Amino acid sequence: MEVPLETVPPAVARAIVLRHLPRALRAALDREAANGPLPAELAADAELILPGLGVTLARWIDDNVGVCPGLSGWLDDAGPHAEPAPHAAGGDPAGSGLATLDRAAAERDDPALREISDALVMLGGQDRLATLAGRAAAAAWACLDRIPEAQARLHQLGLAAAGPPEDDHALHPPWPALAASGRPVRRTEGAAQEATAEEGAPEAGAKWRAAIDDALADLRRDACLLAVGLSAMAAGCPRRTWHVDTLAQAAIDHGRSVTHPLTHWAVREARQSFEGDAKAEIEELRELVRALEAPPTPEPGPDAIAVPPGHVLVCPALPAKGAAKAKDIARGYEHAIGRPLPLVPTPDIGRAHVALTTEFPHAREAIGAVLGAFFGRAHVRARPLLLAGPPGAGKTRFVRRLGEALGVGVYRVDGANDSGGSFGGTERRWYSSEPCRPFMAIARHRQANPIVLVDEIDKAATRSDYGRLWDAMLQALDPENACRFPDPSLQLELDISWASVVSTANDPSKLPGPLLDRMRIIRFPEPRAEHLDALLPGLLAEIAGEAGLDPRFHPPLDGVERAALRARWRGGSVRRLGRAVEAILRVRDRAQAGRAH
Repeated sequence: MEVPLETVPPAVARAIVLRHLPRALRAALDREAANGPLPAELAADAELILPGLGVTLARWIDDNVGVCPGLSGWLDDAGPHAEPAPHAAGGDPAGSGLATLDRAAAERDDPALREISDALVMLGGQDRLATLAGRAAAAAWACLDRIPEAQARLHQLGLAAAGPPEDDHALHPPWPALAASGRPVRRTEGAAQEATAEEGAPEAGAKWRAAIDDALADLRRDACLLAVGLSAMAAGCPRRTWHVDTLAQAAIDHGRSVTHPLTHWAVREARQSFEGDAKAEIEELRELVRALEAPPTPEPGPDAIAVPPGHVLVCPALPAKGAAKAKDIARGYEHAIGRPLPLVPTPDIGRAHVALTTEFPHAREAIGAVLGAFFGRAHVRARPLLLAGPPGAGKTRFVRRLGEALGVGVYRVDGANDSGGSFGGTERRWYSSEPCRPFMAIARHRQANPIVLVDEIDKAATRSDYGRLWDAMLQALDPENACRFPDPSLQLELDISWASVVSTANDPSKLPGPLLDRMRIIRFPEPRAEHLDALLPGLLAEIAGEAGLDPRFHPPLDGVERAALRARWRGGSVRRLGRAVEAILRVRDRAQAGRAH
């Protein structure tokens, strides 16, 4: 009887994943590739594609990589009178072998020969091939996009737990013991033995897949370090940081030293975010304990308002007798006073993520962080968020699209122009008295949990003559006060705790510490040139909407128009890109009208 392996050594898992990666990454990420059979395999592959090329490459490998297993036969075929590699005589580091290979790849337009060439550059000694670091960097960045292909193949073979979503056409793995069904490797003798194998198969398969997934994650990280290190070496690297090794291994070591400050910053940011989430959870537990320790509430009287499930009584009813001005202030808010308002349930977060990343491809990580704040809740609700990013990155438009994706209304507060402390409401004694901004958002959208957008919060006025916006927001952002918010205009305690406050800023360092302590900061990057095609459909629909037209009114831009945009916009502000698109649409309208432009 044979039983399935219950563990897999990390080295074996790494070797399994390496066999599914492109040749260049296999040569770069395998620490023993230069001393193993891979160089001879590359020469043999080149010989199969173009007879006679393997002997030339064997001579180049012997001079630039070193003595490798399996090359002796190739070198003997070269003959005693074979021409030495130019590097051996002090010539071009690329050598005649690599140059011949590149020429053949260009003439035949053969991607396999290009892969072999990139792999040989990775295997070469860094002291000989340092001048080719830029070329190797381009190959490494291109290979990063092919790692998901290897992941999908491993998933189809049943070796990796991760795979493409909704994969209904995965191949049946050739080893049933590693499948989730739990079948044994081979038929055992006796029903009891077969049942034992079936019980142990899922656990063994899970351990195998965990080891393969760990190896895949480690190799993906090393591939990123490789690309960064090669790019840094191509841009100029201090000589003292290099050492005698293959070009790929030297690049990985240098990439690790280059990215160390960024890694340290990311760990610090993650720790701060974790501490903030932990404080919020502790506060929620304290509120739960206080609620359990509180004395039981008396039975509701005959005038109590019944609140159905999925609703919140944001504002209690006004007293029957009181100042006449109270009725004037309440005019227009009658539907939100003394009446339960519905809570919008949380929609499918995955579908919202797809819709938002399609329109904002440059902010995938920020979108994941924002939607993560809403994930796992029965109704749309999140702790206060602050989107920080450069001007024109699309932060305000993203918040509006976020509200549409979640099915809630968005109420915008102009942080740069809002009149001081009016965010928290103004006193009833003023003729222009108004309720607080979150209640106005709730009343406008007739929902208990809309999104309150405080735009450009870092540009708010700092004078305190009539109160500051920052100070007025403190109570609304505090969970303890938001559920019993004292509105100075209505002179009632409101429950605005279900409203989600999302702010935008270019420079969050200008905000006071107490305000930052109540918000989670999420970095929102600006788009780059490669995001142009993904941004255009949303911009065209927005331009048509502003003109009161159907979003399909403007056809997609053609190749000439896109080329003109790429020449003018190379990344940065989306506003500047929108103005360029409007200019192209005006030129298109003039051309269609037959007028000169």
